[in-house]
Parts: sequence; C-alpha cells; structure tokens
Amino acid sequence: MFCRVSQADHADRLRPSVATPCKPSTINNVLEPFLLDRRLLPKVWGGRALQDKLGIPLPGADAADAQPIGEAWELFDRPDGSSKLRGTETRLADLMRSDAEAIVGRGVRLGYGGTFPLMLKFIDAHRGLSLQVHPSDRDAKGDMGKNECCLILHARDDARIVHGVKPGVDRDELLAKWETAEVESILYSFAPEVDDMIHIPPGTPHSLGPGLVAFEVQENSDQTYRFYDWGRGRETHVDCARDVVNLVANERPPVKRSTSLPDGGELLLATEHFVVRRYELARRIELATSGRYLTLTVLNGSGRLQWASGANESSLAVGKCDTVLVPACVSMVAVEPDGEIDFVACDPGTR
Repeated sequence: MFCRVSQADHADRLRPSVATPCKPSTINNVLEPFLLDRRLLPKVWGGRALQDKLGIPLPGADAADAQPIGEAWELFDRPDGSSKLRGTETRLADLMRSDAEAIVGRGVRLGYGGTFPLMLKFIDAHRGLSLQVHPSDRDAKGDMGKNECCLILHARDDARIVHGVKPGVDRDELLAKWETAEVESILYSFAPEVDDMIHIPPGTPHSLGPGLVAFEVQENSDQTYRFYDWGRGRETHVDCARDVVNLVANERPPVKRSTSLPDGGELLLATEHFVVRRYELARRIELATSGRYLTLTVLNGSGRLQWASGANESSLAVGKCDTVLVPACVSMVAVEPDGEIDFVACDPGTR
C-alpha cells in the first residue's frame, strides 16, 4: 500500500523553502516544464520497429514501400532544426536564445554555439549501422564531441552490438583492415539483452544492430566518422576516424551495472556530460532539479507531471514515448503514475 497526501499537501511539498521563481522569459512570459515534438529520420539501416514495438506513429504505415525509419529525435537543438514545444511554433532554440541559464542552469556547459547540450533519440537498428567512431570534445571541429550511451529496449535473437576490438588487436592491425570486410574478424561484438545499458565513449569503434531498438542519450553532436559500411556504398571518413579512434579492447559484453538509488530509481550511468536514471514505479515520486535541467522520457505507462507555479499547482499529462524538458528554474517536479510508469531521467554530467 502506498501512502498518499492531499492535493494541498502536494503543492506545499513542491514549493521550495525559499521562493525561486523562473526568471521571466520573452517567450510566453514564463518557463515551465513542456512536452517536445519529435523528428523522424529515414535511414538505410532503419525499419518499422519504432511503431511496431514502441507505438510511435510512422508515415506510410499501410504502404508496401514505406520508408525505413532509423531515428526518432525526441530532444534536439541543431543548426538545421530544433525541438518544438508541443502544440506551439516555439522552438527550444528560441528559449535558449532568450534565457539559456533559466533552461539549463547556472554553470552548466552549453552545446556548441550556445545550443542545448543533449540529444535524446529512439533508434531502430533493423540493419546494422556503419562501423564508426565519434570525436571527443577536444577533437571535434565545428561541433561538440559525441559521448553517448544506449539503453536496449527490444532485441531480436540475431541482435548484435560492435564495441571496440578483440584482445590482442593493435592499432596497426585495426588500421590495416578497417576499410575491408576483414575488420569484422578483429572487432568485438556481442548479443545485447533488453535493459542493457551500453556506454560508447568517444573514439570507440562501434556499430548498433542488426535487430535492436534502443533509447539513446548523447552530447548534442552529429559528428560521425564511418570507416566501413558493410558494402552499402555510402561515403566513409577514414582520415577523420583515424585521428580520433581509441583501442578499446573487450573480453566480455561492456554492459554497465545499475546502482539502486534511495528514491527507488536506478542509476544507469554517470559521465561528465550526462547522468541517466531509470524509474519503474507505481507510486508518486518527487524529483529535485538542484538548479539544473531535467529531462523525462516515458518508456511505458502514463501519468502526470506536477509542479508548483506561484501559489498554484500545475500539471501535464505524459504518456508512452513522451519527452518533457524541465527547465532549471523549476526547483522540483513530481510524477504521479496512472497505475505504473517506466521513465528515464537525464540531467547534466558530473563535472
């Protein structure tokens, strides 16, 4: 049995002991938690699993030649487009230009060019992605580096992930083979399982798929250097990849073990760029922002997000695959499940 308190008590507990309202913004006059619209990206390696497994509506559902969709960008702030606040024409980029500190928090590092520092995606690796590496912040040119991780949501019997090289492989052997099919024999691969959390630091040779659906958290970067693409004929970036590749050797699957948190959640991963937690709950939970942004992405179930807005309590309904951004100037939010809810929470990194 779960204890419950009155709505009045909810509002009192959500208010900070010292009033710290959001600094008024030129966008809609106030900053509060908001849902984000997604962008769907066709990919040669994609499929239809984002709809079949997650329930994300895809275009051309009834067409025999429907495009394979590889990525659903749930939160993004890129030069060629930025997340829209659901139901409006306001973009995350507009809010960042208006008052970035109120969105991300004081002292939180921004993305390249003053953008939001994270991207969140659902990935359908129906076929294998290219073999690739990403640069670090130090090596990236005209963008951030790309530190990333993926949480496995669905995996077929033939699902694979490539992560690093086999023990004993040296740099010369990797570089001698990595533009040919021979590279497959020296890279380390494994069969992922549902709920595995895989960290892919910059410079790690890797590939996702075939046969998996994942939730991805990454730095706000689109710098990917392909060095082999399974003969599909797409452009490769061998020289750039050579400059940033690291020899990450594995003898066993590099799955991160979670740590139980006092509030009932699980810490999946903590890096200098992002912290990822997961909550599977049938009770109300309060989450403090500590003056830094917080994102919530629902994997299953539904509920309401609640927060204090002046003297009143405001709320927002959230459902499967919804992503909410909680601005740093909102001190605390609560999640009230409709029965049960399973969501991932992300906030800035550990540095």
